[in-house]
Parts: sequence; structure tokens; C-alpha cells
Amino acid sequence: MPDESELERLDPQPVTVKLSTGFPVEVVRLRTRQFFRLLRVLTHGAGPALTRLNFRDEPEQFTERFLMLVLMSIPDAESEAITFLQSMCKPAGLADKPDSQLTKQEKEDNAAAWEGFNEALFNPELGDTLDLIEVIVRQEAPELQALGKRLEAMMDLFRRTGQDKEPPEPEPGPEQLASQEPSPPPSTSSAPSTDGATLTSSASRSAGSGRSRRPSAPAGNGTA
Repeated sequence: MPDESELERLDPQPVTVKLSTGFPVEVVRLRTRQFFRLLRVLTHGAGPALTRLNFRDEPEQFTERFLMLVLMSIPDAESEAITFLQSMCKPAGLADKPDSQLTKQEKEDNAAAWEGFNEALFNPELGDTLDLIEVIVRQEAPELQALGKRLEAMMDLFRRTGQDKEPPEPEPGPEQLASQEPSPPPSTSSAPSTDGATLTSSASRSAGSGRSRRPSAPAGNGTA
């Protein structure tokens, strides 16, 4: 597709692609929702390879590399790719008027066109998918490259101003330090008794527990 002039980009003409089934679709321009869907394709399919895309390349070189990146992302982002294609196209020849101004016949024709569109792009032929991806990428590459340069400039400013670093934890002031009482050390022994002399009867029993006791005399065996 030849490069568009500035005037053509300000007032773009619709691009129509005839699918292999003969159904004509019109490629629309990329807007916010479509852009986010394209990002899903790239982040799910391309992964780290996306960071190697150079927005400072020559326009044609950037377009070719971006096209290959999108195509190589499709196998790992099948659902995202189909959803993106459906959002970037619409049936060609629709009666483009508010519903209140459509005639009965125009409403029926539009409904039939959308039915054919949904069937055609539910699982399009591989060649149709490649054709549509190429038309979309070549149509939107200049804006995507300009957007990438703008984002790079913003990130560069973000890094140069130190906004990518977390601020250090503030040091406590003298008042805060003074208000923080140290915790008592953990106790390793029991507190001393304050009830006077310690009884030793229990200790004596335990000490003598290892010796045999003298059997008590049976009751009633005393001497006369």
C-alpha cells in the first residue's frame, strides 16, 4: 500500500477488502478499544520480543518489522487476533445512518450484512487473515510509530527525573526515637521467692526417693 499524504490521513478513504468467499469488508481506523485489543495480541503472542521493536527505524523498515511481529504473535493469541480483526472491520456498503432514519429495507439489508460478516470472520481463511492484518498494519503503522516515539520520550523523562525509583523510608526524628521504649529482655530464669526461707521437705523426699523405705509395722503388733 503506498504511503498516504497528510491530507489523506486527515480525511481517510475507506479501504475495502474482498474475502475469498466474495464477501466485502471495510477496514476501519484504529481507535482506543482496537488499540488495546492489538496490545493483547502482542503481549500474549510476542512477549519479550515486543521490547526489541525500534520506533526510531525508517518508516518502511518499522512497518515490515511490526507486521512480522503481529503475524508471529497470532498462533499464541488466536482468540485475541480474531477479536481484533472483527473490531477493525465492518460489512462494506452498510447504510450509515442513525436507526431512526433507516427505512425498513435498509434495516433488513444491514442486518443481513452483519449476519454475513459474523459468519465470514468467525473463522476466516488463512489467506484472508493475512490480507487483513497486512492492510491494517500498513494503514496504522505511521500512527503506531509516532505513538511509540511519544511513549519512549515519556519513559525517558520518567527515568531522568528519578520517578522510576521508590523514595527511601524516612528516618525517625528525635521525638520518635525518644518515644520508642526498648522492650525488656526475655527472662531466662524464674523470679526469686520473697516468702522467707525455702522449705526443703520436698527436696529431701526427692533426694531420698532412690532409697528403699523401711516397711511400717502392721497395726496391732505392738509389744505387751
